[in-house]
Amino acid sequence: MPKAWRREASFIFPLSNMGVIRRQSLKHSIVNFTGLIIGAFSTLFVYPHALEAYGLAQVLLSVGMIGLPLLSLGANTVAIRFFPRFENKASGHHGFLSLLLMMCAAGIFLFAGAASFFWEPLSESLAARARGGSALLSQYLWLSVPLAALYVTVSVMGQYSFNFKRIVVPSLLIDFFPKVGLPLLLIAVWQEWLSLEAALWGLLLLWVFITGGMVFYLRRLGEWYIQPDCFFLTPVLRKELWQFVGFGALGGFAMQMASKIDVFMVGSVGTLNAAGIYSIAAYIAAAIDIPTKSLFSASVSSVAKYVAEGNRPELEGLYKKVCINLLVAGLLLFGAVWISVDSLFQIVPNGEEVAAGKYVLCLIGLSRIVDMSAGLNNYVVYYSRYYLWSLLSLGMLAVANVALNLWLIPRIGMNGAAIATLVSVVCYNVVNMVLVWIKFRLFPYTRQALLAVGVALGAFGLAQFIPHTGFALLDIALRSGAYVLLLGALVLRLRVSPDLNEGLRVLKNNIASRFENH
Repeated sequence: MPKAWRREASFIFPLSNMGVIRRQSLKHSIVNFTGLIIGAFSTLFVYPHALEAYGLAQVLLSVGMIGLPLLSLGANTVAIRFFPRFENKASGHHGFLSLLLMMCAAGIFLFAGAASFFWEPLSESLAARARGGSALLSQYLWLSVPLAALYVTVSVMGQYSFNFKRIVVPSLLIDFFPKVGLPLLLIAVWQEWLSLEAALWGLLLLWVFITGGMVFYLRRLGEWYIQPDCFFLTPVLRKELWQFVGFGALGGFAMQMASKIDVFMVGSVGTLNAAGIYSIAAYIAAAIDIPTKSLFSASVSSVAKYVAEGNRPELEGLYKKVCINLLVAGLLLFGAVWISVDSLFQIVPNGEEVAAGKYVLCLIGLSRIVDMSAGLNNYVVYYSRYYLWSLLSLGMLAVANVALNLWLIPRIGMNGAAIATLVSVVCYNVVNMVLVWIKFRLFPYTRQALLAVGVALGAFGLAQFIPHTGFALLDIALRSGAYVLLLGALVLRLRVSPDLNEGLRVLKNNIASRFENH
């Protein structure tokens, strides 16, 4: 690498905590955008051919996603919150990883026991509901147990790796590989190369492979320490740990119920076919989440550190920067999708059927923007001594979300689930934002946030004047492209996010330096 370029690189990625965050965020975004391309192709051209099978797979996988905090007994949050207390490489971090894995094993064992106890009435209820494929859910629901166990275990190991600022390989394993494996299995079902049952077994084997890959990665990283250190757990630390476990398990489960139960509810209260359409629309909307996953995954350990140290200036700076950067990214991606949504459904196989999820896409997309614009407030609460304050509100929101789903889905179908999700996400973020303001006097929004929304609305309005050509792909390129260019130019011109302007300046210098040295 040329010296000038190295100097610039050291400026972009200084040997500091923020430098590591930027490098890992960049790599993580590349991985996720690659996964997005694969996922977009699958969503548009594979899943519409196997809506029922896709809906069934998503419902089965959603059990582990929803149950992660409860099934891991809060280990997914303990992995970040308590690592600074255990951190000591010479001692194998005092057996912290073994503690996390034991928590997962205990939670999964309790879940399996509870599932066996309620299995018969649950199966009978699903069989009695057998509308448009719900009989399949009753037949294969048992697969949700091993799938949930594998998902929970690998997710907790992934959280553990975040403490070492390593988010790329876990993202490859947990996010990227399923986006490749699931469509391949559904193509086999669609082409009748595999039966549905064989494909579901293949899905289970895929998660076995992912879990094994995560173990291998931690060993290669030199952080696979599974020797317990019971003596390090003093009575005071043990009491604090179990208090947080109660919050992590119940609070985290309530949060998942408030934001991610929609697919399961659509598939069990409605139909698997509707669950497939809903999942496709929600996946398109999830493209907005890519910058969120990158920045949040890379920033979460820093939030825990700043909160533990009481470093308010660093916490405030990170809080506000993440908020404005993610708000701009969310508005850019959501607007690009929504302005071409009708053209998008025109190129999808079974487009008329899949287009039933149009307003699901809109509502879920808006909920993603709300979540992004709220910045890091959820994590500030989680990793502070005030975490118990949000437990009650989380429980109320979870109950409200389930109740809204049960009330709205039979009346207005999948759109009801999307409305319930939007309401829950908005309420949850407002509660946490108020709590962060009361306890820390921190607020994520600045005038730049209002400017970002105004600029996005202006760019959207201008792009609407571009006429339709009658060719779906050309319309998408022209209208979405115009919106992105307009919004990007206005954001940079008005310096809505100084970080983005600085990043562009450094990128220009890098390119110029590279050509000068050639």
